[in-house]
Amino acid sequence: MSDLALNSQALSGFASTLHRLVGDFAQPVYFSPVCSDVLNDDLSMLAGTDKACGDSLHSYLTTLASLADAAAKAAEQMDQQLAKEGSGHHGRVFAE
Repeated sequence: MSDLALNSQALSGFASTLHRLVGDFAQPVYFSPVCSDVLNDDLSMLAGTDKACGDSLHSYLTTLASLADAAAKAAEQMDQQLAKEGSGHHGRVFAE
């Protein structure tokens, strides 16, 4: 197996991990009031911050996963193209 094929597989695995992480950050940690008003207010502010951070992280991870997918696909295509071009030479040494 070529280095490009291995890199392509590694990038695909990395992209899959990122896609799973995106799901982990889809919802805020805090959902509904369960304590005193003061604590609920603090938790609501924390939930708002958590949501804002989660949205930014979601955007970042989604973009990073898309780039990793594209890089994996490009590496796989390049590996296939190099294999196709190399198969016609049957081991001849190029002398110029």
